[in-house]
Amino acid sequence: MENKNVEPGVLEFAPGLTSEEIKALFFDGNALREPSYRLFQLNSDDHRYYYRFVGDDVRLYPSVTTLIKQVLPTSPALIDWMIANGKDGSAEKRDLAAAYGTFMHIQFESLIINRRYDFDNVPAVLAEYLERENLPEKVFNEWLTRIRRDVLAFAQFIKDWNVRPLAIEIGLCSESGFAGCVDLPCQMTDPKSGDDFRAIVDFKSGRKGFWDEHEIQLHLYKMMWNENFPDCPIERVFNFAPKDWRKSPTYNLKEQTKSKNAAKIPHLLALVGLMYAEKEDSLTIISGVLDLDGGKIEDNFKTMALADVIRTRQEKPEDAPEAAEIATNDSAPNNESPVEEKRPQRANSPFDVCEFFCKAKNCDYNLGAHGRSCDAAKQRAGYVDSDFLNQDIEF
Repeated sequence: MENKNVEPGVLEFAPGLTSEEIKALFFDGNALREPSYRLFQLNSDDHRYYYRFVGDDVRLYPSVTTLIKQVLPTSPALIDWMIANGKDGSAEKRDLAAAYGTFMHIQFESLIINRRYDFDNVPAVLAEYLERENLPEKVFNEWLTRIRRDVLAFAQFIKDWNVRPLAIEIGLCSESGFAGCVDLPCQMTDPKSGDDFRAIVDFKSGRKGFWDEHEIQLHLYKMMWNENFPDCPIERVFNFAPKDWRKSPTYNLKEQTKSKNAAKIPHLLALVGLMYAEKEDSLTIISGVLDLDGGKIEDNFKTMALADVIRTRQEKPEDAPEAAEIATNDSAPNNESPVEEKRPQRANSPFDVCEFFCKAKNCDYNLGAHGRSCDAAKQRAGYVDSDFLNQDIEF
C-alpha cells in the first residue's frame, strides 16, 4: 500500500526507511560535466547512508559528518555545554540550532541562485517553515531579525569576493569510502590580491568560531570534489558564518586550506575502513499477521542486508553522463561548452535554476521571492545529520 505521507520523489523501502536521489540545486552545465553515477540518500532513525549502483551491486557510503562523528572524540567544550544544559535542554537547543541552520542555508541558496532576495516576504516564508517543520512559534521574532541580518552578511561576502557558483548543494561520493553534499563550490576573487581561484565554502550559523571537525569536513569535501572533477580542482577551502553586526553587514570567513588537521584524514579513513570491515548494516522488516495458534513467529520478520533491501526494492537507474569535464575560457569562448550536450539540460545559470527546480517538482513557481519554501525544498540532500557537527551549537 502506498504511503501518502511520503514526499514525491521519495521511495519507501520499509516503514521508516526512505530513499531519494540527490540532485544539485544548481549546476553550471557550461563549466562542468556531471559524474557518471547517480547518488541516493538512505534515511531512517538508525541508518544514514548515501549509495549508488555499480553494475548490479549497491555501494554504500557513510556521510562525511557521520564519518567524522564516528572517529573523532567529542570536544570538551561540547561536553561541558551538554552538562550545563542538561539532557533535555541541550537536545532542545541542538534541534533549534539545527533547524535555524537549515533555514539559513535555504535563504542563502535562494539569494545566490536568483541574485535577488525579497526581505518583505521573509515573515511569510519563515512562518511557513516553522509550521511545516513543527517548530515553536516562540522563535519567530528572534529568527526573523537574525535571518535578515544573516542574508545581508552573506550578500556582502558574495560582493566582496565576487563569488560565482559552480554548483550548489551538490551530492558526491569518493571511492575512499564516504559521500556528502557540498554547500558552495565556486569561483571567487581575493579582494586584496585580485587572485581568482576555485574554492569550497561551507556555511555555519554559529557565532563562536569554527572547530577542528569543520576543517576536516572541508578537506574531505575537497578530496571528494577533486576526485570527481579532476580537471577543475579546488584550490582553497573556507568556512563562512555571519556575525552579529549592528551598523554594517560583517561576517566571519576563515580559510582552512592549510589546516594541520587535514593531515589526520588518512588515519581517520583507515579507522573507518576497519570499523566497516567488521560491520554489515542490516534491516529487520516486520510484516504480515501474527498468528500465535497457527503460525510461526519467524514468518513475520526478515533480516536483510541494507544493500539487498535496496537492490530488491529499487529498479536500477540509468547512468548519468560518462565523464566530468571542465570547459576553459580558451576552449569555450563566450562560456559555450565545446562538448555537445548529451544529458537532459538542467539549469545553466543562477537565473533559471529556481524555475527549473520548482517546475520539475510540480509545485507552484514564483521566481525570486518564494525562498524555496515549497514542497520541493524538502527534496534537498538534507543539512542536518543526527549529530552535533552541523548544528552550530552556541556554548
